Amino acid sequence: MARPADAPRIAEVNAALADFSTRVAAQARMREQVEVCLVAFGSEVRVLDPVAGALVDAEHADPARDFVPVGQLEPPQLRADGYTALLPALDVALRLAAGRRRHLAEQRVPVLRPLVWLLTDGAPSDEHGRPLDAEELAPMAGRLRAVEAAGPPEDCVFLAIGVRGADRELLEVLAPRGTLMLEGVNFTEILKFLVRSSVRVGRVTTSGEVHDEVAREAEERRALRELEVDLL
Repeated sequence: MARPADAPRIAEVNAALADFSTRVAAQARMREQVEVCLVAFGSEVRVLDPVAGALVDAEHADPARDFVPVGQLEPPQLRADGYTALLPALDVALRLAAGRRRHLAEQRVPVLRPLVWLLTDGAPSDEHGRPLDAEELAPMAGRLRAVEAAGPPEDCVFLAIGVRGADRELLEVLAPRGTLMLEGVNFTEILKFLVRSSVRVGRVTTSGEVHDEVAREAEERRALRELEVDLL
């Protein structure tokens, strides 16, 4: 994430987080319905503690405390830090999402299906910094598919978003239908679609339908960018 030196990829991640929080919080309905928990990973996995305003060790993460309304999210400035503990980070994210859903259900608060975003340069490694291959990602990929296919209240939607230079083939192992490059992502439209689909009477939108809609939106944005370039 610290490469290249003149334009490190971690800067793209920080810009994307700022863009996400600003754009989504600008939508009144999103401010009312969307809450966020931020999981960061380098050599270690950390979670944003909204009370302390700092990243803390994931072992201390609490789904009852670490989710905040999107309008209150203040993304920290992330720094490139050693290796890329992607698989442990996904494990923490899935655990926190399920825990938060159970916590809200116990309070009889209506909840939507969680959306788990992975924003990365797509170069996962083990605890020694050794790059992981597709075979080593396969167990997590199977777990993600099972969670997406599960019914409420266990399901979620998973999207893998790669910054410039990401290994898209590796990301597609984790998200065969849900991998996008950052420049094609419109966070607000994705969330709007999820909210719209959640209130359709008598119908539950599948994770596959969410992926199809996200891919369609990304293709429309790509075509629009190409048209703008042609007109310049």
